[in-house]
Amino acid sequence: MNDIPREWQLEPHYEPGLYWFSREPQPLKLLGEEIPATESEEYPGWYFLHRGDPMRIVNSLEEALTTLKSRLKHWNMEDLLGRRAPIEVSNKVRKQMVIELLNTPIVTPPPDYDPDRDKPLPPLLSCKWELGDYLLVASIDYTPFRPEFSAHFGQPNNPIRSLVGQVCTLDAIDLELLDEDGEEQDWEEIAVGTVSLEGNRLTVGFWSHTFDENTEVIGVAYEEANFKDREKRYYLSPRRSNDRT
Repeated sequence: MNDIPREWQLEPHYEPGLYWFSREPQPLKLLGEEIPATESEEYPGWYFLHRGDPMRIVNSLEEALTTLKSRLKHWNMEDLLGRRAPIEVSNKVRKQMVIELLNTPIVTPPPDYDPDRDKPLPPLLSCKWELGDYLLVASIDYTPFRPEFSAHFGQPNNPIRSLVGQVCTLDAIDLELLDEDGEEQDWEEIAVGTVSLEGNRLTVGFWSHTFDENTEVIGVAYEEANFKDREKRYYLSPRRSNDRT
């Protein structure tokens, strides 16, 4: 692991979540459309209602637990769409819920877990409360991911190097086609094939081009790389099995 650049490695992140369920099926409304309620497989007899939080990713288990504790204590249950808790509970009930949350065991994720290779892990923490006609579930999910970073073409941590040996698609756009707001339009697929990198010469399939060693490359290891020369901006990404042929 030590020979892999730090920027290419997975960083641990966690998602604290609060999920409301109801005994009776209630249609879900999303972006003006009504979605029929379906019974939960994990919690039979209950129907998912909505989340009670804004889906925030944090950097530590401690921060995730503190987030859940604070939301329960202050009954701060508003989600991204402004939906609030379907019921109110007393301060006494809230305090008891916090105590139960803090006494719930937390599972440590395996040190060699790789989301690109392994199945999703079950929640590291899961705690539930029946509140009349509603069920509230608090959980912490392990969501490691690699950071976006920038490097120069000639550097060993250049994110393009993490794609060497993979079959990738290279898209490009002429710089003169960028509009005044900098939005990128009319991307063209210019190459598909195995990626190789010899010095500063990039080859994708039958396409090849040499870049200046100081060319900036912005990307996520094993996922994507953005870079440009004097004429074009390029986007390199692995070709998925369901991509067009």
